[in-house]
Amino acid sequence: MSLDKIECVVIGGGSLALAVTRRLALSGREVMLVSRGDREQDDGGHWVASGGWPEPIESSILDQPGTLRASFCAQGAEALEVYRGSQDIRFTRTGQLVVARDAGEMALLRDMAARDPSVRLLSAAEVAQHERGLECAGGLIAEDAGVIDGDALRLALRIDAETAGAYVTEGCRLVAAYPMRRGFEIDLGGLPGDLETLRCDLLINAGEDVEAVQVASRIDGMRRHLPPEPLAPGSKRYKLEGTAPFSRLVVPGCRGSKASALFFSGFQGESWMDVLASPEEESDRSSADRRMADWRIQGQTEHGIVGLVNVFGVDARSETRASMALAEAVADTLSGRVAWSAPQPTSRMVLV
Repeated sequence: MSLDKIECVVIGGGSLALAVTRRLALSGREVMLVSRGDREQDDGGHWVASGGWPEPIESSILDQPGTLRASFCAQGAEALEVYRGSQDIRFTRTGQLVVARDAGEMALLRDMAARDPSVRLLSAAEVAQHERGLECAGGLIAEDAGVIDGDALRLALRIDAETAGAYVTEGCRLVAAYPMRRGFEIDLGGLPGDLETLRCDLLINAGEDVEAVQVASRIDGMRRHLPPEPLAPGSKRYKLEGTAPFSRLVVPGCRGSKASALFFSGFQGESWMDVLASPEEESDRSSADRRMADWRIQGQTEHGIVGLVNVFGVDARSETRASMALAEAVADTLSGRVAWSAPQPTSRMVLV
């Protein structure tokens, strides 16, 4: 067992953790990313070829207005567009189609369209023209959606971070963290029986949805500050057999369990499905209501632990879209310039 010291440790294995690591390293901080490693299987246990992990960048139309989630997704999408352009990261703009199964869902789509002039309502016949064979009561189409090469994005973020001096460890996890008078002592595990102890001044928990809560539960003194329930439904991704049935991102309903599903195509014509909730769940709530329990950026003012930032509630389906904006928010929280408060159903930013 060794005892080393570093300024910042970031925990997480996705785009958010890499974006945070990059942002802090570029600001001159000494940073280590503790990562579980690249994803090689879908949630059904099927192996995915290297370079074959497309990430849907959804339209903002399904984001609940006035929430941190909506704000960070909108800001993040703009920052991501600039970044992917500068790095020549592959992106296919497909547009996104939200389908109504009945007259009640069409009424919900009309409400969405009324607040966003950039989207367009479609009749059932017009939907069939866009996606052949798709039967429905109508739909709504937003053109600002597409699919990005997630592997290339994460590689670019990692290269930026490492070029700026960051360290990236893979196949590693946080076992426990203990706040000290100044900073933290953390135990990291890799292979069974392996344990390394490290000291750091700042600890950032940037895992996806449930992972972030699990990591926080291993930090001494955090249990009473954990979210009372998951802030976002668990996200599952599956690679489907056969070619993609749709050319666009398609949400097959805007109410109940159908609103939690997203179908999209990969770069080799393969078909993917993301699901945010179990198929058995049905609800009369709108898509935005079901999918949204607002995100939280939890700093010292919320939990009382100096140097710790938790990012809670970020679902894997929105993580890539919001990662650049969330990284800026984490940096602001560490600097003490901003505290984030997000009561339901609205959110506000509180300057401190």
